[in-house]
Amino acid sequence: MRGTVVLLCALVVVVGSPWVVDALTAGWTDNRVLELLYRALYVPRWDLTPGPDPQSATIAWSGNAGFVAVILGIALLVPRLVRPASGARGAQWAAALGTGVLIALLAALPSWALVLWGDPATALAFGPDPSAALVYILVDSLCFGVLLGLVVAAVFAVAGTPAPAGRGAAGRTRERKRGMTSPDGPATAPTGSAPGDATRYLCAAAYTDPAFARLVVEDVLADELAAVAVSPGVDLVPVARHCLAARRLTARRDRRLTLAFGPVLLFAPFWLLFGALALKALGAAARVPGRSLRGRELPDFGQAVRRLAVTGAALLATALPMGLALSALPLPGFPAWLFGGYLGGIPALLAVLVAGVLAFRTVAAAERDVDARLRMLRRESFSPDAVPQPLPAEPWAQARITKLAEAQHGNVTVYSGFSPFIGHSGKDSHWALSIPLLPAQSPSGSRAERGTVTPFDAWDVVECLRSGLRNAAGRHPGEPLLDGRGLTGLRLEDRVLVSGTQVAANALLLPHPGRAPATRLPAPEVRRIALNPEGPARHHLAAHLPLWGDEVVPSQFLQVAVSGRTLHLRCDRHILGPVRPDLHAVDSLPARLTDEHRRALALTALRRTGAALFAAPASALRYARYGSRRTRTLGRERKAAAQDPAFDRGARLSIREAALSPAYLNHFQRGDAESALAALDRHTLAAVREFLDEHGVDTADFRTQTQTILNNGVLQQGGVSVVANQAVGQGAQATTQVAAAPAADRTPRR
Repeated sequence: MRGTVVLLCALVVVVGSPWVVDALTAGWTDNRVLELLYRALYVPRWDLTPGPDPQSATIAWSGNAGFVAVILGIALLVPRLVRPASGARGAQWAAALGTGVLIALLAALPSWALVLWGDPATALAFGPDPSAALVYILVDSLCFGVLLGLVVAAVFAVAGTPAPAGRGAAGRTRERKRGMTSPDGPATAPTGSAPGDATRYLCAAAYTDPAFARLVVEDVLADELAAVAVSPGVDLVPVARHCLAARRLTARRDRRLTLAFGPVLLFAPFWLLFGALALKALGAAARVPGRSLRGRELPDFGQAVRRLAVTGAALLATALPMGLALSALPLPGFPAWLFGGYLGGIPALLAVLVAGVLAFRTVAAAERDVDARLRMLRRESFSPDAVPQPLPAEPWAQARITKLAEAQHGNVTVYSGFSPFIGHSGKDSHWALSIPLLPAQSPSGSRAERGTVTPFDAWDVVECLRSGLRNAAGRHPGEPLLDGRGLTGLRLEDRVLVSGTQVAANALLLPHPGRAPATRLPAPEVRRIALNPEGPARHHLAAHLPLWGDEVVPSQFLQVAVSGRTLHLRCDRHILGPVRPDLHAVDSLPARLTDEHRRALALTALRRTGAALFAAPASALRYARYGSRRTRTLGRERKAAAQDPAFDRGARLSIREAALSPAYLNHFQRGDAESALAALDRHTLAAVREFLDEHGVDTADFRTQTQTILNNGVLQQGGVSVVANQAVGQGAQATTQVAAAPAADRTPRR
């Protein structure tokens, strides 16, 4: 931002220099448009060597005063009223144009004052009335302000364009590769503490994050051919219902905001630029900085009122001269209506005032409604079975919510892309074992005397692991475990993972080609897949242990295979981190709306009115056309699915991961998750060792490998030597997670 302001000031210095101005105006003509442009160039003109006669000196010092005012305006107003582009380009251009006009009109005042108080002959050159000089200078300043606004918008559009980072629709990733970080600064958000907190926070996101609600509705619910990615520790049904309700509320608000454009469009469309600037300035004035260093405080309403009064007076002082200047221009009928150049600009100013009041009242009512809904999401008031109003009008919405509920009780994950673990965040680590099924030595220890191995298959091992982990979780809380940590709340499930491009050939996975894949397979089919781990569908025994109010969920995915005389065991470990800290603010709301919070809501509404107003027409049109757009898209997708056997029906977006925080919110969250995974590892390996002993398998090599895993989190096989996270030797494999990974990727899959 600082570099952009310096660049703008440098441009004004160069363009306002006497050499550049004289060179640009050398071809002065009688064309009215070119004449206005030439006169506009004299607004920022500076001259350090005024002429010897009083009239030349007065003109020079008047230009110098305007030049200084323009530089100060750029330095003080541009950083506060114009922001780098973040998606709303139209609002940015409007703010830039309005800021340029405001700076130029403010610069006209000192220029006019020096002309008025300087040489009397200079003032008479503009006309017999002192107001004639003001009108002349205001017209020049208005033209220069439009030019300055265009330059500001262009500079910010170039400087604020984000580098491609794969976060847009074209760059959405297909695999969750990244994990969580630990923040350097202090955490300011409360953390989850009771079961169901993660669900509440996602329901709150439906109202506080329109982009999240749009993702849930358009990328998950509206896609009737795609599977749904479920996550442990969260109930997606109430989340989807609240997203649908939030979308309808936003559409209703945007339709009303669109009507607020009526008065300005009727009397003076050009004044929409001034309205954008005014709302942006008032929003900035309503943003009172907090003074608390350790927490959040409600804004000082009295200070905000004083700031708003000063800003309103400045805007009025700008609007009245601008209206007079536009009325003084010899404009014909249509341009006069377009620019509000009639009746001193009073109708245009009143139209802007009426539109602003209507927009503020609409946004304030919406903010109060959202606040009431958020207070119903507090821990003591939340009911996951409640159906928020208004009900969805889309006929397909209820069918997809039913599908969502089925998926949460299913045992199939149909994924899109490479990684099958969508909904569980990035991989934390993994380990793998390959155990030769050799007979155990006789009790006497003689190598020549060995017993026989009792035959077993992969499903027998799975049942053993299920029983062992269930028994570990069901022990008395006071009974010590292998690592001193209990597994209370452990959830076990059979999970079949299959790529979305591989389901068409299996009638059980895709019973209806025109619908989404199945969410549950019968038990015999699950067992068959576990016994034949060679096809596209793979069985995993999943263990989830929700912690911190279901916000932190370590998960373990165990895959078992028996091939010949070798038992293969692979464990993928994932940690689903907490949701974004801003969503925890619902826990800080009072049970009832107090006067202080009501005033704070009014200030919040004022800050958001400008952006909401100018985004409303496009948003309302998008919502109105979404039904037909979805029908066309779904028709194309159905046609492609019927023609392409490899059509991808996998889940591309995880609702839970879409709200994932980039960092842990408490120092102990990461440690608790790692301890839970360590406990799961110990109980898993203990169950396997007990199973092998019961079936007469030599466990000497197994004990060596497991000891390495438990001590270092890495695998050592045969003659492999492991140092830190490096494995050296033939067939070596070592994977550890010893440092914080990059921030979690929350973009939907494409």
